[in-house]
Amino acid sequence: MFTIKKSITLCATLMLGLMFSFCSNTVDVYAGRYGESEKSEEHDDPEVIGSIVPIEALRNPDRGFHVESDLLCDNLKSPYNDYEVYEDNLYEKKLELVDAKNDGITLVQQYIYLTKWVDKDLDDEALGNVRKIFELLKKQGYKAILRFAYNHGGLNTSAGESKQWILRHINQLTPLINEYIGQIATVQVGFIGAWGEWHNSPLSNDQVAKNSVVNALLQALPAPYCVELRYPAQKRALTLNNENYRARIGFANDYFTAGEHSHAPGNDFVPNTEDYMMVADEVKRYNYYVSGEIPYNEDTEWGLPFLITPIKSLKILREHRYSAFDISQNFDLNIMSWKRVKVYPSLLDENKILFDASYFKDAEGNDVVRSFYDFVRDHLGYRLNLQPESTVKADGGNLAYDLMITNTGFATVINPKEVYLVLVSEENQVVKEFKLDVDPKNWIPVTEQEPDVAAKYNLKGSVAAGVSGNYKVGLWIPEKGTDAMKYNADYAIRLAQAGNVSYWTDAAGKYSVNIIGEIVF
Repeated sequence: MFTIKKSITLCATLMLGLMFSFCSNTVDVYAGRYGESEKSEEHDDPEVIGSIVPIEALRNPDRGFHVESDLLCDNLKSPYNDYEVYEDNLYEKKLELVDAKNDGITLVQQYIYLTKWVDKDLDDEALGNVRKIFELLKKQGYKAILRFAYNHGGLNTSAGESKQWILRHINQLTPLINEYIGQIATVQVGFIGAWGEWHNSPLSNDQVAKNSVVNALLQALPAPYCVELRYPAQKRALTLNNENYRARIGFANDYFTAGEHSHAPGNDFVPNTEDYMMVADEVKRYNYYVSGEIPYNEDTEWGLPFLITPIKSLKILREHRYSAFDISQNFDLNIMSWKRVKVYPSLLDENKILFDASYFKDAEGNDVVRSFYDFVRDHLGYRLNLQPESTVKADGGNLAYDLMITNTGFATVINPKEVYLVLVSEENQVVKEFKLDVDPKNWIPVTEQEPDVAAKYNLKGSVAAGVSGNYKVGLWIPEKGTDAMKYNADYAIRLAQAGNVSYWTDAAGKYSVNIIGEIVF
């Protein structure tokens, strides 16, 4: 979006926290109160069903809320504030500013400004500093929504970037991108214009240059990883070297307003427009990466100084299959309000929003109300549920399994993962790994035939156990790639916790396993 990049100051955040500390925990507001689109179900006098009960966040890779970090590649400092400096607690400080330390966040929208090298080779200093950023992400268990750019000055400024040097830099960055692909959720096209947004640039009207940059990034990034463009029109205008690459081009909607801002046309993907329908259609066919952010809340022409409709937003997040969403911008207005808006099953049913019944149960099985904030947090990307009818049992010397999986998230598992059944001994050691012939990317939330019902995926079979004794049976869904990523518990997928699922992590931090049963051979 056309905004001057900025971050929330610590002072402002502390003041905001104090302000809300004097308020009640919830307000009698339900999703849909602020005006609604046609076909939305809304009550004149909505029933208020108890207070909001928080739910523990599920920390899973490649999905969820994210924060933003901006670093100059030469000094590893932010061009916008003094507190944002490369150090071990960089991302923790970002989470503290938006009160998100307990929100299971695994994503950082990481801007890396190559300003110093706009017209020359990336030298050892530049490449070394990019490596440092990747290493920090790995050390702290994060992935990047990655964007390279030159111009951090904003509107009416230019970094003077050129096609020649952008392509040279992509070529130089390619080995690092491939080495650290496990630290990358997606790559935003970037490079051109203010903040890498493709405006205010000598290349703004150079379609040949844009084609070259996108093609180069798609070649640099190993398939099936995705890149993100800002606008559907930009994708329509592209000429690609390989048309199959089009399936790997998703979108970063930097102006998410549910179509309710005066500047939404042309900036947001407004419902019922050509752009909106293009994304809704493509994402069902390709399952590419989609992320977004609400414009900042300052009262200017490009800000969003009012509340957007929660239920309408929820429908868009689902229909466009969002994997990630920023909470740094507009934090103290819309994001904070989301924590005070009630969501409950009947409301979701009326508006055909998927959920698993267990999400609205407490530990004792009582019905509870959740917040809109928690619901969005927990359903961005994938949310995998093991259904109660699932079983594992000993069949002679074999492990027989019959598992039913649903995905009630907005999207699916975009990036490569593997699926294993494992046996965990009484000594808390994984003694067997059984790889299953299944790709979690195929676990899409719904089918065309039943668009409002969670699709079910059956994993059924039998494997020779080759052991005797008592074991826990686990479903392990690690990163696909190097052993370093595969055997890193931070990057394995956790199922939604219900009565039939618990979590086990080994002492070495190699395995994060969903325990789904116990068995005796």
